[in-house]
Amino acid sequence: MNARKIRLLLWAGCLGAIVLFAGDMLYYGAWGSGRASLSIDLWDSIVAGVPLWRHHLGSITGPVGIGFELLGWLGLWFSCRRAAPRLATVMLAFFYIFGLFSILQHGIFGPMGFAIKYCGPKSNLVAEIWKLNDLLGKPQVVGWAVGNVIWIFLTLKKEASVPRWTVFSSTLITVWLERVAVYIPAPLGMPLVGGWSNVVQAIWFAVLALAYDESEIESRIA
Repeated sequence: MNARKIRLLLWAGCLGAIVLFAGDMLYYGAWGSGRASLSIDLWDSIVAGVPLWRHHLGSITGPVGIGFELLGWLGLWFSCRRAAPRLATVMLAFFYIFGLFSILQHGIFGPMGFAIKYCGPKSNLVAEIWKLNDLLGKPQVVGWAVGNVIWIFLTLKKEASVPRWTVFSSTLITVWLERVAVYIPAPLGMPLVGGWSNVVQAIWFAVLALAYDESEIESRIA
C-alpha cells in the first residue's frame, strides 16, 4: 500500500464524517445559535416538523457514511502497522466496534422521527427508542475512546506515519471543544453543535491525510 492510496483512504474517512454530518442535518438540522441546540424541546419540535423524506434519507446516510469511515480507519491501520502491527490491529478492531454500533444508532433516528411526528415526543414509543439509543451509545464510547487512546500512544511514540502534533486533532481532544462551540452565533451555531462529533471527525481525517508522511517511521523501522 503506497502513500497515495493511504491518503485516499484517510480522505474517504473525512468524506464519511461529512456524509454522517449531512445525515444529522437531515434529521434535525436548522439554522440558529449554538446555545439553541441544547434545548430538548426545540430539538423535538424541529424533528416533528421535518418532512418524511428527510428521515428516510437520513437513515440511509448511516451505512454510507460509516462505510467510508471504515476505509478511513483502515488508512490509520496502514499508517501504524509497519512499526506496531499488533497494537495497530487492536486499534482498528476498536474503531470498527465503534463503527458497527454507530451504524445502528444513526439508523434509529429515522424511526424516532416518525415516532415523534405521529405519537408525540412524550410517548412510550419515543422513550423506548431513546433507551435503545443509550444502549447503543455505551459500546460506541468504548470503541471510540480506546481506539483514540491507542492512536495517540502510537503517534507520540513515533510509530505512526504522521507528526506528533497531529494528536491535538484527535477527536478524543477536539470533541470537548463543543463547550466552546455553543457560543457560535446564528446561523451556523446550531448545525455545527448539532453535528459536532462528525465535524471534528472530518477535521481529524483531513489533518491526517494532509500530514501523512512515510518518513516519520522509516528511520525507526530501519
